[in-house]
Amino acid sequence: MNRRHIFLVVLIMLLANGVLFAQAVTMTPASQQQALQKALLQYQSIINTGTWLAFPEDLCVQPGAQDKFVPKVRNLLCLTQDLTQCATQDSSFFDEHLVAAVKRFQKRHGLPADGIIGCRTLTALNVSPAQRVQQIMVNLARWQDSAYAVTTYPLVLVNIPDYRLHLLNNQAQTIWQTRVIVGQRTKALQTRQVNSRISYLVVRPTWNVPKSIIKNEIIPAVRRDRNYLAKNHMALYKDGKRRQVQVSVSSIHWKTVNPEDLTVIQSPGSWNALGKVKFIFHNPFHIYLHDTPVKSLFDHPVRAYSHGCVRVEQPEKLAAYLMNPDWGKPSSFSLQAQKGINGTVFLPKPVAVQIRYFTCWVDGQGVLQFRDDIYGLDTIQQLTVAPTLD
Repeated sequence: MNRRHIFLVVLIMLLANGVLFAQAVTMTPASQQQALQKALLQYQSIINTGTWLAFPEDLCVQPGAQDKFVPKVRNLLCLTQDLTQCATQDSSFFDEHLVAAVKRFQKRHGLPADGIIGCRTLTALNVSPAQRVQQIMVNLARWQDSAYAVTTYPLVLVNIPDYRLHLLNNQAQTIWQTRVIVGQRTKALQTRQVNSRISYLVVRPTWNVPKSIIKNEIIPAVRRDRNYLAKNHMALYKDGKRRQVQVSVSSIHWKTVNPEDLTVIQSPGSWNALGKVKFIFHNPFHIYLHDTPVKSLFDHPVRAYSHGCVRVEQPEKLAAYLMNPDWGKPSSFSLQAQKGINGTVFLPKPVAVQIRYFTCWVDGQGVLQFRDDIYGLDTIQQLTVAPTLD
């Protein structure tokens, strides 16, 4: 038996016996560092087998099909621990065991788990083990970042590439999660990483439109349609030396106006861009978590649509948790019971919040997760940061 086969046999034995991720994994820096170092062992072993092959970009294989590439898919998914029925590795039939393995692979990569080997699944399969090693090392370095060395729990954790918000209890275990929408890929609109504390929430908020949106979206829209502000329940103000004065749309010369001289405020209601509630925490980027009236976007697998703030799919449930110091169960807090506009509701105790950027981690079930590098930060960090390996 040659060296490559020995590595393959040892790796499969480790995976089959659950050795690589035998211990419970939490979202603490120490636990994630330990788990990711084991993941490095796994992928370095895969490299040593020399059996990883790329697939044609136009390949599409449906469950139940016979295809010459199916044995290669089986081989790869055996190496990645997604397929445990590896005795039929040479079979070209896309059977139910392989369908289950493909779905597992898809879930681990944040893809719709339809069991079909299509475009996005192929893209993930064609990422080489050497590239995965680099990805693991970059994320290992992120968990070693001294800025986050002391993390307070319970914690609200938003992972940008995963498009999800997690509530972590005192043991750093996820007790609840919800989908989120993050900033767009354009650098100026990206969601920034933050380490702060949520101190209060605002019910039925008005929306003070940022100057950048006034410049890039509001002014062009009003130039096309002078009724745009009224249709969107927005009031227009001219910024004076001492105070803001509400003005009419017709009083502004829209072709030459300086956006810095204008303030646009959207009134509360079902149309408001912030929805029913926003969650406030100090940060230099002026971002926050908030509701949204456009719920359909949460069904998209890629959810990078905002201007930098984080839209939360279930904000009332999040508020119910935050208003109860005991996260064993959410409180009976109701947004409907809160009166007035821009109503400030302080939390019983400020809660730590982190907005982070992890394209690789090990979840609470010990499953290694990968996500797309939507902002290209992995590529940048590979050139500047190397993690410490024990």
